Amino acid sequence: IDVDDTKPDYAASLHCWGLNTGTFDLANVPDNVNPTQVSAGIFHNCFLDDNGVHCWGYNEYGQTDVPNLSNPTSVAAAQNTSCAVDDNGVQCWGKQAQAGLFLENSPSLSNPTQLTMGDAHACALDDNGVQCWGSNSDGQTDVPTLSNPIQVSANYHTTCALDDQGVQCWG
Repeated sequence: IDVDDTKPDYAASLHCWGLNTGTFDLANVPDNVNPTQVSAGIFHNCFLDDNGVHCWGYNEYGQTDVPNLSNPTSVAAAQNTSCAVDDNGVQCWGKQAQAGLFLENSPSLSNPTQLTMGDAHACALDDNGVQCWGSNSDGQTDVPTLSNPIQVSANYHTTCALDDQGVQCWG
């Protein structure tokens, strides 16, 4: 096998597009090293890379002011709030976090691999499957029986998961 040493090594890179004016400035992605996850809020974005969690964009409520995190494994952005999972569990910052909305009834997570947020609820995928908490005004945290879920996504008052049966949604 011949290896072409003249070709550059391509590491993961993060690209964003959309509204890029004034205080939003969402397309100008901060420097990143091997990003593994990205999440878009209303007017702010966050990513997880080799150096931890980074958020940028509109910051009226502190949603881009990432606190000190210990070994973060997942990040999510929604509305005017951001959350991450680290060694200490779920950590949130921004408008809804100040009101405690994303931390109310948050479960203990076992090896979480994914975190997602809706308007006032959050869900995670961990060793026990999909765990949801927060506002349940439309049943968005009432997780149905799932068979080997591999992905979860939340939006406004709805949650969906991908499992052995396909896409399952509730809320």
